[in-house]
Amino acid sequence: MIRNIFKRKDPIEAFWEWFVEHEEELYLIRDEHSVKLLKELDAVTSKVNRQLSFSIELEDNRDKKRELTISAYGNPNNFPDVIRLVEAAPQLERFTIIAFNQRNDDDIAISSNGFEVSREDVFFTYEVDQENEEFYLILYIKEFREDVEHSNAVLEFLEIVIGEYVLGTEITEIEFKKFNSEEGLLPINELPNILDQVKENKI
Repeated sequence: MIRNIFKRKDPIEAFWEWFVEHEEELYLIRDEHSVKLLKELDAVTSKVNRQLSFSIELEDNRDKKRELTISAYGNPNNFPDVIRLVEAAPQLERFTIIAFNQRNDDDIAISSNGFEVSREDVFFTYEVDQENEEFYLILYIKEFREDVEHSNAVLEFLEIVIGEYVLGTEITEIEFKKFNSEEGLLPINELPNILDQVKENKI
């Protein structure tokens, strides 16, 4: 029997070889219409893990590095592949590589099938089990319905508020409820600070 003497290239190594080769072209992208190049980037990303996604900062500032963010698409099972991919990144002249979608303090709204959620629409309460390091979050959302579209939109919004990695690693369980009254509830903007205090064992 003839054995295959050709070793399959590691997909992470192949990703960075492709990226280095196309770094200048990617840096010059200034809109989302560079379809062919972005499809190629998606293809090499998928070879690492089909559920990973990426985003390139489109701000037109040629005097600084651009940001490439690798995301686990909100799935903690994909977190190790994101970490491995980012840790393997070479030194790049034009790009800063970021693991996971980061917290964003801007007032950004998420819309899905006629449902929109923003910071003024979401309140919360929480429970902490310090002994078992568990954090239970109860969200109260204006105009919320218990269907998949609304839940996904709220989770996407929550990722903006606290960041993808924190959402996937520091919150044990999330319960969604329709908002009725602000009484006894906290505004969602206070959640990052609450999580920081829990992590520092101050709550």
